[in-house]
Amino acid sequence: MAKTWVLDTETKGTGANVVPLEKVQRQPEPPPQRPKRPAPTGRRQPQPRVEPERSTTALPPGHVRKKATGELGKVQAVDAKAGTATVRWLKSGASSTVPLSAISRR
Repeated sequence: MAKTWVLDTETKGTGANVVPLEKVQRQPEPPPQRPKRPAPTGRRQPQPRVEPERSTTALPPGHVRKKATGELGKVQAVDAKAGTATVRWLKSGASSTVPLSAISRR
């Protein structure tokens, strides 16, 4: 019985080969399967809180540091009665009124 030959064009590049029909009809082995991850339960693990690095260098007169982020600013005005200070933040150039408890001289 005569073999049937076909043109195999699944090669890379411009080349093609003539191969027996049986070789083309074979099914390739299925790729190995990765283990499935367990389905999420809908609850996330809490992320550990990372405190910002803080510096203890002395600040120039009239300057303060925001306790929450460590950002530096220059005091423009203090309202002792209300317990607030108006600070011009050096990084962004914006001014804001913050409670005196939110800033420090350290």
